[in-house]
Amino acid sequence: MKDFLALKKSVGLLVVMMLFMNLGWRPVAAASKGLQVYYNGELLTFEDAQPVIREGNTLVPFRQLFETLGFQVKWSDTGGVRKASGAKEGLEIELTLDSTRAQVNGNSVELEVPAQMIDGKTMVPLRFVSENSGYGVTFMDSGGGFVINIEDGNGSGVMTGQRGTETVEPGIVKGRVTDAQGKPIEGAEVVADNQLIYNSNGAAVTDANGYYRIPLGMRAATWHVSAKINRPYNGNTYTFDLVPDNDNPFTGNDGAIRNFTWNASGTKPEGCYSCRGRVLFYMMDLTNPKDPALLPPDREDVEITLTPDGPLVDGSPGQVIKGHGTNSPDGFGIQDVPLGRYTIQARYVPEGEPPVQMKIRKVREDQYADSLTTNFSSITSGINRIEIELKLP
Repeated sequence: MKDFLALKKSVGLLVVMMLFMNLGWRPVAAASKGLQVYYNGELLTFEDAQPVIREGNTLVPFRQLFETLGFQVKWSDTGGVRKASGAKEGLEIELTLDSTRAQVNGNSVELEVPAQMIDGKTMVPLRFVSENSGYGVTFMDSGGGFVINIEDGNGSGVMTGQRGTETVEPGIVKGRVTDAQGKPIEGAEVVADNQLIYNSNGAAVTDANGYYRIPLGMRAATWHVSAKINRPYNGNTYTFDLVPDNDNPFTGNDGAIRNFTWNASGTKPEGCYSCRGRVLFYMMDLTNPKDPALLPPDREDVEITLTPDGPLVDGSPGQVIKGHGTNSPDGFGIQDVPLGRYTIQARYVPEGEPPVQMKIRKVREDQYADSLTTNFSSITSGINRIEIELKLP
């Protein structure tokens, strides 16, 4: 009986251990396929300790990385506060062990993962140190293993040359945000939504080159990524949801690349509700002004013309839009209009009759006129409308 209970306890312990391993709660994770680090094309050999991945970031031995990048290194331990630092002409980087704040030329900078002691060795985040030293860092899958390249950069902390060939990093979601012409968008807000654990989302803002990077850790949770931008225009601020190149969820320990596009004009991306606005109109004639015995004007017979009054919200010149209204969940009108300032005119063009210029005004305003020049109103985040009232003269 004792042997049976001991066996049962051992099996239970094994199940718990396997569960934790599957969920990915591991303090240190080495790259499963092997990891090599190159500096300007030369393979670096780490003798004291091998690179490890923690919270989606590669950590390498402090002294060898700093000296490879041309720093004079310094180590201090004062009052239990341990610091690893490096200095060279015009640059000093200081990392405090187990702190998520570092100092770059005296300025406090947030870290994705802190410098730390692992198996008695001081390990520092490779990307942070390299990019703040003016180098570009690329993470690629060579087929037989992962390869990190540290290469001369432009000092901006943005990878040069090979970033387009970069592949997925475990525990990281990253990508780029551009407009419809491929130009980078700075300041876009990107959110990685943890689908398993409440209130555990990650977020980032794109840099001047449109890139973002969010560490997810090595947990086997499912994630979904979304992005948006806010754009001021003629005294208003509009929010746009950005269109992903891949909207599928993924697991955090696999990592992912998700790029986004802002398409505020041109062809509307499928499923992008906030990319456009709607011009909704209402018929104010309850009877036909020509003859009360005739049917009142039919909204289906109204032709709306929208002429851009200056550049649109994305800076493009825009085009004249002319058409008849259709139904939408919001109401009847012209759908999917690129956001901008427009001069609006309306004609009543029933079949077999001469067209009639209609009078127009914004909803609940006092005066009707032959045309109306106005901006879209932001009803709520991502929902923008112009609402007008029409009547025959």
